Amino acid sequence: MTESRTPSRTPATISACRAEARRLLDHLRGVDPERVRAAAERFARLRSFATAVAGLLSARERVRLKHALAVVAEENGASSWPELKRRLEARAASAALPPFHAPRLESLLNRWFTSHAEARASLQELGGYLLPFREQCFVTEAEGIRALGLEPEDPDWKAIGFDLVRPLDAAAHARLCAKRRAALAQGIGVPREPRRSA
Repeated sequence: MTESRTPSRTPATISACRAEARRLLDHLRGVDPERVRAAAERFARLRSFATAVAGLLSARERVRLKHALAVVAEENGASSWPELKRRLEARAASAALPPFHAPRLESLLNRWFTSHAEARASLQELGGYLLPFREQCFVTEAEGIRALGLEPEDPDWKAIGFDLVRPLDAAAHARLCAKRRAALAQGIGVPREPRRSA
């Protein structure tokens, strides 16, 4: 008996997710009985295909790429393909940003959040500047912005809605990122090197 194959790690990009979904659909429609059954078991994770695997096998020509994308999303902890796509887009955008965290910010009373929605609610209630840090968000004050080599009074902050994670103005966002890169090049607010295990 073949166990259903679930990817062991989250695909790093949207294109990797799409490729995995196409591969899953190809396996379901293929001729190798083990691959077909393993793919059918993966599709059975979806509520719309939660019937017996045998029923899915007899109707596999009706399964579409959108269903395979939904399986990949489910396997990666997302409730839908659009949710996983948004998450991966946000991760890619965050990776392209210059670092907006520096050792000096650690001594400030920043507000930390695991979701953008929570950080945004705090920003709207208490003010500040919403910045990304890896998979998290934090809200800092003017002193934190100065520690990064930026001006808190810069009109680009208002233009982006004081939110670097989901900015309102792409051009203002790009200018702030360029200013942060210039500050880093001058050695201002340089992040610590990650600790390496022995």
